[in-house]
Amino acid sequence: MKLAIAIIDAFTDRVFHGNPAATTLIAEFPEDAQMQQIAAEINLSETAFVKPLDQNHFQLRWFTPLQEVPLCGHATLAMAHYLREISAIATDIPLIFSTLSGDLQITFEDELIVMDFPAATYHNCSERSRQVLNNIFGEIPYGCLGLSEDYLAVVLESESVVQNFLPNYDLIAQLEGFGFIITAIADVDQPYDFVSRFFAPKAGIPEDPVTGSAHCSLTPYWAKRFGKPNLKAKQLSARTGELDVEDRDQRVLLKGKAVTFMYGQVSY
Repeated sequence: MKLAIAIIDAFTDRVFHGNPAATTLIAEFPEDAQMQQIAAEINLSETAFVKPLDQNHFQLRWFTPLQEVPLCGHATLAMAHYLREISAIATDIPLIFSTLSGDLQITFEDELIVMDFPAATYHNCSERSRQVLNNIFGEIPYGCLGLSEDYLAVVLESESVVQNFLPNYDLIAQLEGFGFIITAIADVDQPYDFVSRFFAPKAGIPEDPVTGSAHCSLTPYWAKRFGKPNLKAKQLSARTGELDVEDRDQRVLLKGKAVTFMYGQVSY
């Protein structure tokens, strides 16, 4: 079997930045084990597969190198960009992805791709996770936001603390959920409002370059802190990436750009 595939850099307008995702359009999904093998071989944080259901309506699935996941922001953005680039969709009507997290609506504002995602809120994490956080941070002060869906988040005191954080992946893997977020208010002279980093060693992703799904919970939190619904966010990975986000109560809008890095073919 052969699959046409593209690698797209998401949440950026420059190659070698943002978060790369592999994308492929297929008539029928391969066996789950085969999709997992393909994702492991490509070894990006996400490989996305879509099959058409109707006009501008596709079923979308995401795989890390180790497992299928219920939601992925950057690979959704990458897939929307890919389908637009190969003229597989109309861009004057919404694009719908049916996923494990429900139907996701995508629209296009010139170069910006706008994703309508479910919002998530934080609830208390376990005492065990709090003890692990104490081991991770030692004397560094932090505020535990708690667990949101499958992500645990803490607020650190400044952008520089987030930027300079040295992750202990063994300890992070002991936390609840499979993803760990650190976040802070941006420095006052920056053109963005808040920053973050994201780690998921249990999912085969030591540090994710730009994590759209993490902003499903970060957006409502920071919108409340800032007292405004529209914010700019930056993820401080080595590749970096930027998002425009909007809090819409039970939903969030994540807006970003993408650029194609390469086209190729997978044989299996």
